[in-house]
Amino acid sequence: MMDPTLTHADRLVGQVLGEVGSLPDVFVELEVNFFLVRRLVGVRTKGTESPRRVSRLARGEIVMFNIGCMSTAARVVAVRNDLARLQLTGPVCTSRGEKVAISRKVEKHWRLIGWGQIQAGITLDVPLRPI
Repeated sequence: MMDPTLTHADRLVGQVLGEVGSLPDVFVELEVNFFLVRRLVGVRTKGTESPRRVSRLARGEIVMFNIGCMSTAARVVAVRNDLARLQLTGPVCTSRGEKVAISRKVEKHWRLIGWGQIQAGITLDVPLRPI
């Protein structure tokens, strides 16, 4: 029972709407089990030059995170093997087990470098009623 004018011009893209108490947790930090692709997709190479390899995630690096239809930046806090802890720039309403896409800025464009699955994270306490 939502007014359709609220969705005009994609104003609610990336937002989650649901009944009170039925929505997943709101995370500010995530632990993600990830997999990186071997070579960058969509980056031009000159002549016989081989495609660029994707380097490992580095502590302090900023990456773009796509969860469902929401995009948000995240700072890599720690990396160990295939598990990364990421501090999000803004809170995200999602659930454990959700699939994510990871992008890195390459030559002024965001390029897909891998994907992952949310394992755990630090949540916000959201009041059930507005203050």
